Amino acid sequence: MYNLSRQAKIDKIMCKPGYTWNETLERCLPAYGGSFEEPDKPSKPKPDKPANPDQPIEIQKPPEQAIMEEKIKRAAVAAKPVK
Repeated sequence: MYNLSRQAKIDKIMCKPGYTWNETLERCLPAYGGSFEEPDKPSKPKPDKPANPDQPIEIQKPPEQAIMEEKIKRAAVAAKPVK
């Protein structure tokens, strides 16, 4: 244990194998073994295309219209007599 550096001694006493003591954070952190190169930039996602170009694209209804249609459906179910 006498041939170890100060950091190695602290690591051995305070941390489990593969971890190193960080004095600023006062905790053990995993040893970093990677390179400092920048990672590749992710490619931009391709826009979704319709499966069939001849098929018309469905246009969403405004929320107010969808809410009104749902109210009408529920009122019709509620007005239906139960057998």
